[in-house]
Amino acid sequence: MAINLSYPKPRSCQEKIISVARTDTTASIMAWLPKNAVIEGLYVVGAVSSDATTSASVSVGTTATSNELISAFSVLTTTGEGYHPAGAAAVGSAMMTPLTVDTPVYAKYAGVGAETTGGPWKVKIEYYVTGPGETT
Repeated sequence: MAINLSYPKPRSCQEKIISVARTDTTASIMAWLPKNAVIEGLYVVGAVSSDATTSASVSVGTTATSNELISAFSVLTTTGEGYHPAGAAAVGSAMMTPLTVDTPVYAKYAGVGAETTGGPWKVKIEYYVTGPGETT
């Protein structure tokens, strides 16, 4: 029996890595994703946790609201250090759906309570681009 190794079509994963600092409290454009990009992974990587007394989070989105991809990923204590899948903070509807236009990526930090240290945090966005007529 012949094996068809070309189905489904292999994809090359690409990634964008943005940096979110404690001073990035207003959402701003950090990167662009191309039309037909399909987000397949979101990660937060940090070296220093925030020492905010109440809460600290990183959010990433496609508008100035900045929460359509990652909504309030906590970067306090151990969640601020290391390599973490966005997990529950990842917005499921943003995953595995081709973008219909070139799309900006906004990011911001939100801390509540006194803080003196933390960040910057890297956000890794893994994606692939579909070809004409292809689906995910």
